[in-house]
This record gives sequence, C-alpha cells and structure tokens, in this order.
Amino acid sequence: MFVETVSLASIGFDKDDQNLFQVDDPRLRADALKHSILPRLLALLNHCLASIRTIYEIEVLANSRISTYPNFRTRRKNELTLLYDSAYVGLGGQQVQGKWTGVERKDGKPVKLLPFRYGIQLTEQGLVLILENYWLKGLTDESHKKFFDFHLRHQSLIHTLCYAAGMSPSLAYGGDIGPIATFEQHYNYMLKERIFDNNFYSEFKPFSILSDSLAACIHQFVCFFPVYDSYLQIARGGQERFEFLIGKLNTWLKELDEKDDFSEMAEGSPALSDEIREQAREAAAQKVKVMPSIRWQVFQRDNWKCVACGRGASDGVILHVDHILPRSKGGMDEFENYQTLCHICNLGKSNRDATKLRKEY
Repeated sequence: MFVETVSLASIGFDKDDQNLFQVDDPRLRADALKHSILPRLLALLNHCLASIRTIYEIEVLANSRISTYPNFRTRRKNELTLLYDSAYVGLGGQQVQGKWTGVERKDGKPVKLLPFRYGIQLTEQGLVLILENYWLKGLTDESHKKFFDFHLRHQSLIHTLCYAAGMSPSLAYGGDIGPIATFEQHYNYMLKERIFDNNFYSEFKPFSILSDSLAACIHQFVCFFPVYDSYLQIARGGQERFEFLIGKLNTWLKELDEKDDFSEMAEGSPALSDEIREQAREAAAQKVKVMPSIRWQVFQRDNWKCVACGRGASDGVILHVDHILPRSKGGMDEFENYQTLCHICNLGKSNRDATKLRKEY
C-alpha cells in the first residue's frame, strides 16, 4: 500500500477513530482499518522516514521493509469473523535469505525473517511507538544474547535515548533482582532466565491526535531509530554504527535547540508553522460529527473511494467525510448529506460549495 506525502494536518486521529474499535461488524471494522486507519499511519511513517534520511544521511530502507498489520489478503475463502483491536505500520528486516549472517536459527536453516520490528501502533488507547525484538522465537539463545550485549555495551547512551524518545523498556526481575535495579542487573537476569522479551514502548498519545502530537511522535521515532538500526547491523554480521548515528542525532538536536523550535522536522516533515496549525484547527472545525459506525458506513456506501476523483487508499490518498450541503447553509448531520472525499478534493471544496459529487461520479 503506497501513501503519498500528506501534511500532518490531514493525518490526525480523533474520537471517531477510537470509536471504530467499538464497531461490532468485523467486515466494516476491517475495511475501515484497511482504507482509512492504515493509510494515515503509513503517511505518518513516511514523515518519519523522510526525517531519518535527512538527519542520519542514510537510506533507511536499504535493509528494511515496511510492514503493516492487519495485512489483508486479497482473497479470503471464509467470511471474516475476527474483530481487529489494533493497526500497525513499521520497519522490519528485509525477508532475504543469506543476508542475516550475524544470527542463527535453532533448526539450522538460513535466517530469512528477523524477530524485531520498529513502528507505530494505534489501539483504542491511542497512538504508541514500539520496538519489539522477540515477536518471532526461532533464533538461537546466542543470537538473542548479541542484542543484549549491545544494550550492555551502550546502556548509558540508550538510557539517555529513552528519555529523548519517551521510550520505556519492559525489564524483567526476580530472585535477588528487584524492580529497581541497574540495566546490567536486569539484563543479566533476563539472559540467565532466557527472558528475551526486551521490548520498548512509548506512552500512549490519546485521542484526539492532531499535528502537534504527530510532530512529537516523529521526533521520538527519529531519536530512537539508532537502536533499531543497531539490531539490523548485528543481524547482518556487520559493524555497528550506533555512536556514528548518535553523533548525527546530536548535531540535529543542537540545531533545533539553537532555533528554539523543537517541533521542526527534516525535509518532508515540516515545522508546525502558524499556517499548518491553522489548517489543523480548520480541519477539526469542519470534521463531520457522526455516530461511531455512521462515518465508516459512509465510506462503505461510497466503496471506500473519493466520489470526486475515484481514488482510494491504494492510490495514496486519505479519505474524509464531507457535508454535501454545508452546515453553514443549513445542511443536516445525516447519512444522505455525507459523501466521501479524499484530502485533496476536500481542500478544493469550500464550505460554500453544496455540490453533490457522489451522483456525478
């Protein structure tokens, strides 16, 4: 699924998106995730990747692939019954056999798929960044030990990164090791007990999630990226570039500090100017307030496509619900007065325009 560069003001997540997880129709919920939630998450990830390319001067997809959840099959034999409770987009190692020579599988077969991923997840609680490094369990204990050794070598810097990125590790304890202990004590205990779930999570950003929160999310993603990249280099059997990337990150953070503008992102993720903030406010003011399932039923009725240009999620656009007759002209908040527009066509239709594009299309 491709999503073109979209302004942060067009991406935000709100209470209507939160209410999606209360919709009890599995097909409607799945279609909403596929055609509305995932495209916006992918647009947000695009901003993160653009910033990483500029700040670290590397091609982030040289060894990574973009993955999504749910990963919908084009054909399904049985009727969908699963009620998905989350959506995710993120980075994982490319599925290439023979590339990941730094780690080994328990069954001796070549490693094709790596057990870690770095991305953005949306649940009923809000938006959260996650770095998981044990969601697949096929690697040898010695392979997992390499990632723990990396954390032990750089524990002071990673501790500081956790503050900068708002990420918290999920550390295990037991025996003589209490909840409050050094990283070294925690990691040595986890290695001894073969507890390899060394994951990191940010705090949830609650709904409504508008431009300021999304810019902070990009900032966090960029700051913690060197840890994910180090996992890749270890898996490749290559040399770490962790401290090199930290140097690039420091340069960027100093520049932000000098400008006194911590909301400014790299090219592709613009600073939150007054114009962008005003666009976000206007988008919020024009947002159609509907019952939890009605918004998604409008999209469903219009075949999950913009009724003006015919484009959908696979064409790289973000879908919005529009009032055919604006409320300022007496338009009602009812099903027949709604139509689906993409973020581009929606900007071109002012609140003085009562065009019913659905029939024309």
